[in-house]
Amino acid sequence: MNPIAQSTAKERLAAQLRETCHNLVSNGNHRIVRCKVEIEDVAAMEWLACQTSPIKTYWANRNQEFKMAGIGIAHEISGQSVPDLRQLFDSLHDLLNPDHPDLRYYGGFQFNAAEPPTEGWQTFGAFRFIIPRFELHRSAAGTYLVSNHYVDQDGEQDVDELIKGLDDIQFDITLSDWEERAILHRRDVPDQDAWRQSVLTALDEMEAGQYEKVVLARKAILTFNDPVDPTAYLLRLRRMSEETFNFYFQPDPSHAFLGATPERLFRRQGRTIHTEAIAGTRPRGLTTRDDNRYSKALLSSDKELREHAIVVDMIAKVLEMHCDTVSVDDRVQITKLSHVQHLCKHFVAELDDTTSDADLIKDLHPTPAMGGFPTDIALDAIDRLEPFNRGWYAAPVGFVGTDHTEFVVAIRSALIEKEQVSLYSGAGIVKGSDPDEEWQEIEDKISKFLKALDL
Repeated sequence: MNPIAQSTAKERLAAQLRETCHNLVSNGNHRIVRCKVEIEDVAAMEWLACQTSPIKTYWANRNQEFKMAGIGIAHEISGQSVPDLRQLFDSLHDLLNPDHPDLRYYGGFQFNAAEPPTEGWQTFGAFRFIIPRFELHRSAAGTYLVSNHYVDQDGEQDVDELIKGLDDIQFDITLSDWEERAILHRRDVPDQDAWRQSVLTALDEMEAGQYEKVVLARKAILTFNDPVDPTAYLLRLRRMSEETFNFYFQPDPSHAFLGATPERLFRRQGRTIHTEAIAGTRPRGLTTRDDNRYSKALLSSDKELREHAIVVDMIAKVLEMHCDTVSVDDRVQITKLSHVQHLCKHFVAELDDTTSDADLIKDLHPTPAMGGFPTDIALDAIDRLEPFNRGWYAAPVGFVGTDHTEFVVAIRSALIEKEQVSLYSGAGIVKGSDPDEEWQEIEDKISKFLKALDL
């Protein structure tokens, strides 16, 4: 974007912001002021990587047709403990304006709502949703530079101060080369021996009839000699896996949680909901023949099919509770990602008149693909068998709009704290699971993240 176009775009946005704020205060209203101007096409993730703001947000849907890169905060709703979900979503919707369908809160929750955030997750909170101060918004409608501003009840504001923030926005996309870093050490939590013991304990408890499935996670903690740039890291991940949802939450200069997840929790457009059941994993083959062999093995595995069927049944029961009509794929399909492939079934349903986004979060999270089944008993097992707090890993993250809400499951994710990168992944344990095979399945899942770090 050339300097003249940059300056013109900022001037047009500043003029629009002055006029809109003046009219809003004159009318005695208080809400989010949203102004936008169309600009030349700019790559959203690259734009975000060049910004100096300590607070950054990014969202891209699975087919990359919608991307939002945000900096700063216009409004935030967060806390160290999760409130009643209906009250929370009512608060989110209070400031959303139907005149601006693209105005959205972006954020998420921690996996276990009952626990306070632990070390590394405090700045994220038990839940955190923000409307970015500035957005680069890309969709089929075009590319826009957007300004969001919260006007309080008193209408007090310094518009000149707000507009000064435009001066800090960079459009000169000059990405520095990815710098290869030396890894000082890697620590797996739990290590392979402790992992094996946890899986064997879970298998014993399943044999005793305590539960049918539990999802056990582990994290690989990598320490480098220099800080890792989280935006540059996500850019490398995105280029390796454009078939996934991409999310990025940076609440301060020292922490960022990001991921490239294949799994949608739900998407609601009006009263129509889309969701899916994903479970079971095999690697991708180096040749078409090997790839097909892995696919056939996945479709014929009794263990993997049982694991997937548990997820399908749970989602179907939730949708039957809340929907007037439900349709689902007749057959199990294979979803192929860049490095692994999964069993999958898609659901489309029409919500009844009383169901809210809060109900869907409450009843769909965690699915048996993230927690296990029965849910409460499996979550108790996770608390006993996992030696760390999941934080936002495997939790719902996404956006909330007036008539369009979407949440994904924050798997295939990483927490970056300066020189330290924690990679998270998990495996579903059912009768017939082998501890060493499940360990390797997780290695397959995080292989893309290691490759993005040049490891």
